[in-house]
Amino acid sequence: MRRTTATPIAILVAVLALLVVAVIVAGPAASGDQDPSSTASGRAGTLALYDWVQAVGDSVHRIDSEFDLGGTDVLISAGPLDEFAYTAGDDAALTRFLEGGGEVILAIGSGISDPTAVEAVLQPLGIGAEASNLASASPSQPFPGSSGVSSVPLVAPGASAVGSVWTFSGGDGSLVPLLGAAQAPVVAAVRVGAGRLDLLGSEYPLSNDGLRRGDSAAFVLGLLQGARGQRVGFDEVHHLGPAGADDQGLTAVFEGPLLAAALLAVVVALLYLLTSGRRLGRPLPRRDPARVPSVLEHIEAVGHLLSRSRERGAVAGRYAEELKLRVGRATGVAPHLPDPDFVAALGGFGEERARAAGALLDQARRLAAGQPGEAELLGLARRVDALEAEWGVAAIR
Repeated sequence: MRRTTATPIAILVAVLALLVVAVIVAGPAASGDQDPSSTASGRAGTLALYDWVQAVGDSVHRIDSEFDLGGTDVLISAGPLDEFAYTAGDDAALTRFLEGGGEVILAIGSGISDPTAVEAVLQPLGIGAEASNLASASPSQPFPGSSGVSSVPLVAPGASAVGSVWTFSGGDGSLVPLLGAAQAPVVAAVRVGAGRLDLLGSEYPLSNDGLRRGDSAAFVLGLLQGARGQRVGFDEVHHLGPAGADDQGLTAVFEGPLLAAALLAVVVALLYLLTSGRRLGRPLPRRDPARVPSVLEHIEAVGHLLSRSRERGAVAGRYAEELKLRVGRATGVAPHLPDPDFVAALGGFGEERARAAGALLDQARRLAAGQPGEAELLGLARRVDALEAEWGVAAIR
């Protein structure tokens, strides 16, 4: 009868469909919609800004292994996260960079749930941050690059500004408002040494989605055109952490949905092999099902089973029982007696031979309780044969 393959193929198709669904569900949401990195193409990413800066002729690079600002004129740090907030060491490096004439565009927003997460940057400057409900902002006063800027969106359409937009205050008179109210601007500039720090209370104007809305593009272009130098660095350390570069390569590839897909692929292959009747391993030789195995084949099979199991204690126990059976037949002593009684009954046929039989039975019982090796069993078998031969000769005599 020919076997149908409809059922295995149907199962294979069903499991593959589940595999596709699992990969889609386990994959990153909307290609990184919550990731502000300059490598992310989602709504929150800054890849469009990275490509745009590069297209206008500036030299761009990513700072992703350690917070080293050497070779950078303008630093863009968009949406640092709570878990990778600026440390005191980062603040010291940032201060040295600013005092040396560098410019920093630091945008904090939804990735910061508490303003203390960036206090390493703001506190030395005497600047405080508070949550705001502004959804958009207009220029506080004319400034270089403000031409053509009337309204800059701070959150995505329909989204709440609470918890994702911050306003700034303080600064001991050094805080220059750019967007928002003069007393609590959402975007401000601070002179630090020979450099300038541009503080943004939302990272949305820098994002892939925000750049194409309102006057965000004109506002960001004005900030970049007013900067000194064309070497622009995008901060990735405060998205991935200082060891973020170590998590790339195969480690990143085999985490998340790709690992799940690989495991599901293995399951699919196993299910297909099981349901299609495919053989696993080498085929067994064909035999006549009506033929009765010989005694030698049975002995060989049992020996092979014992060799694989490594449980050979039963062999030593069998030697002891056969010794009692054969010696009992030669002497007339009942072989079913316990070993001490059996040995005592053999005393009438010679104390020395009885003691030898008792010692051999004790050795066989000890080996039966353990896991004897092949050499020990072979030695026991030879001694049993010799003792059985001795008792047989004595009975004949």
